[in-house]
Amino acid sequence: MQIKGSRTGWITMIKNWGQNWTTGILLTDQGLSFRVTTSDGITKDFTYVIPPNWGFGQTFDGKINF
Repeated sequence: MQIKGSRTGWITMIKNWGQNWTTGILLTDQGLSFRVTTSDGITKDFTYVIPPNWGFGQTFDGKINF
């Protein structure tokens, strides 16, 4: 799992527990994209899924399926 802010490159995320992932990098006030790679090597980019004015607890739909 990777995340990309509108002012960063791709950042590898660390699985914290369950479905929770972390970076340790402050990404507030940035639009966010995600890159997911499955165990069988399939990679999908979910670009600009989250707008810069996002807040914690919100949900967003990436419109892409595996």
